[in-house]
Amino acid sequence: ANLARVTTGDQLHGTLRPYQETGVRWLHLLSTLGLGACLADDMGLGKTMQVIALMLVLRNTGYLRGPSLVVAPASLLRNWTAELERFAPTVNAIIAHPSAMSGSELRRLDLEPLKGVDLVITSYGTLVRVPELVKIPWDLAILDEAQAIKNPVAKQSRAVKQLQTRQRIALTGTPVENRLGDLWSIFDF
Repeated sequence: ANLARVTTGDQLHGTLRPYQETGVRWLHLLSTLGLGACLADDMGLGKTMQVIALMLVLRNTGYLRGPSLVVAPASLLRNWTAELERFAPTVNAIIAHPSAMSGSELRRLDLEPLKGVDLVITSYGTLVRVPELVKIPWDLAILDEAQAIKNPVAKQSRAVKQLQTRQRIALTGTPVENRLGDLWSIFDF
């Protein structure tokens, strides 16, 4: 029953490919079971689109009630906002990064200023430098380019593993290129 068709309603401005629909159903099943997920598709196969679709499904079912978090390399922050604007303009997202807000604004982020925000997009480096982000209870935490935490003792690996969240999803395009220890660190998240 949980693998039955799930719907984004009319909020997704795009069409998922059949394998992406399967991915969204799989991610939804894991979410409803309270399990984390690692979506390991090659680059260009639409991992971001699948996560955006999942967020819409979870929002429509009432699973997402507060803000969610995307942690990505700084070079991908604008890509996330562009994808959201294109495919899910109803998702209210902000970038929590020094390029988008001042240090004092970053340090003041907590649930009160995030009321009405669906998604906070930040970088691995910002997460390390702004510990206030780690203390916020997120509904969903998504790591993009999760191979960034392959070293389990690195500061950014330790920071993301401290996130308080109901659900965790790791996205990586290089699963086969990683050593077993690298994969362990991603799954430990």
